[in-house]
Amino acid sequence: MTAWPFEHRSAPTRVRAGGLAHGLPVPVLVVLLLAVLAGLSSAAAWQATGGRWAVVETPSMGTAVPVGSLILTRPRPLDRLDVGDIVTYRPPNLHSWYTHRVVAVDADGSLKVQGDANGTPDPFPVTQDELVGQVVQHWPGLGWAVRALPTVLLGVVVLLGATHLYVNPRWRSSVRVVGICLVFAIATLLLRPFVHPVLVATTTDTDGTTMRATVASTGILPTRVSGAPGQHVDLHSGEIGSVALGPTATPGGPAMVNGTAHLTGWWIVGVGGVSLLPMLWVLTVGLTPATRTDREKPPGKQTGDGDGDGDSC
Repeated sequence: MTAWPFEHRSAPTRVRAGGLAHGLPVPVLVVLLLAVLAGLSSAAAWQATGGRWAVVETPSMGTAVPVGSLILTRPRPLDRLDVGDIVTYRPPNLHSWYTHRVVAVDADGSLKVQGDANGTPDPFPVTQDELVGQVVQHWPGLGWAVRALPTVLLGVVVLLGATHLYVNPRWRSSVRVVGICLVFAIATLLLRPFVHPVLVATTTDTDGTTMRATVASTGILPTRVSGAPGQHVDLHSGEIGSVALGPTATPGGPAMVNGTAHLTGWWIVGVGGVSLLPMLWVLTVGLTPATRTDREKPPGKQTGDGDGDGDSC
């Protein structure tokens, strides 16, 4: 029985193009790009027709328009505004905008406004010159996404370029999964959108022995604010509460509170689902398939001497 020389010819390995991962990310990136372009076009059209948009940064409107809300305003004449309407205005000699509720209309037609969480009306009336517009729509939490967008876009662009130039295609999708998670983590660290208690004031109880902190929750997630050992208050976005800090010191002096996420029910399900998105991405997309050169060196000609690789007769 003779073994004839036999040349191994492996079938060519088909490899999908590597984008963020093989094949799938290209349409995903196209959809994301179209969504960003649509958003920018809508914002430009809104501005061109007199509308304005802003992101709420202070807790003066409480739960009605919490911190992180994206608001849209339209110009309105003063005589078309009523008590209870929410308006945005710019006080004289200031560059900041304020969004408060109309609580009275003065005899001269100017508006008296006040934040829902504030104890007194604003010190100056709102005239037509100061009025930016009436708030016609607001979306809680969406303002955080708008503020994070420049950081996230810059991070993703740098990540895609760096991994395209310096990372082996075999590991490119994995590095990008980790990198995008880090980009979102950096944006979260900079903006603190999820848990962010803000100390509004410190007071003492009527007995004068215990200091209390008045705190506003300006984050998205339900928050437990802790003061003295065993003392806490649970707040949702925009809510204001107080917590005991312990023996009194100097009223208005240094005070420290600690805020942590306090999740129950559907909040646990929602946050857990979002946290699993990177894992689902990896399971769905996976790694770029290895080529033959990644697995083995191309074999040369071999003679069959009992190794079972040759034809025999």
